[in-house]
Amino acid sequence: MDKFYPVAVGIEGNIAESLDALAAQATPRDEQQIMRLLIRNLLKEELETYQEDQSFPLKPQKIAGDLRRALEETDMVLCDTGALKMWMARLFPCYLPNSCLMSNGLGTMGFAVPGALAAKLVYPERRVVAVSGDGSFLMNSQELETAHREGLPFVVLVWKDDHYGLIKWKQEISLGRTGCVQFTNPDLVKYAESFGIKGYRIQAATELLPILREALAADELAIIECPVDYSENKRLSERLGHLTQPI
Repeated sequence: MDKFYPVAVGIEGNIAESLDALAAQATPRDEQQIMRLLIRNLLKEELETYQEDQSFPLKPQKIAGDLRRALEETDMVLCDTGALKMWMARLFPCYLPNSCLMSNGLGTMGFAVPGALAAKLVYPERRVVAVSGDGSFLMNSQELETAHREGLPFVVLVWKDDHYGLIKWKQEISLGRTGCVQFTNPDLVKYAESFGIKGYRIQAATELLPILREALAADELAIIECPVDYSENKRLSERLGHLTQPI
């Protein structure tokens, strides 16, 4: 609060009662609905713009869009913490409550794989995808053994860039340089096979959507390694920095 929103007058009190009192004094503004529609259209346009993007590694917008196209409305996505969460939270459309779950408050890295395991236990009839960065995936990837042993099929989509992407993004913004955020990955296809499950590697932008559909249709436990181009992070920060809306 104090870092980004300096407080002129602080009010102490019961949160519920304070909000009710504020609501009683506030009046609706039609511009808010207009802004919601404007933002929705901007995000929809962004997804559509990158739908046919053929660059490799894949742009985050392309990955989020292809994932949405591969899924039904009732399917579930468990999204990990990291740079990918910033893109998924902005761009991934949801049509039903609790169809895309994120550890947003605690920001728990490694949430997606065990979260997908739990989701499949609760909703065995629904298709489930765990979406992880390569850093967060390796924190809890051993739970694939549990999923395989218990016969719980879901797809793990790993956004691979060999960095702790969100920390790198913040360092670039704050410091103009990065440090201690790069690491190396195992061969994720062979890693999947070592658990006795299917592994896929995306080698062109056109491969992601059909491989997602193939893996989901197989109804088996699988890992998809997808290289991602996070140079879009800086461009996004610049674009958002030019968006202003008076309160």
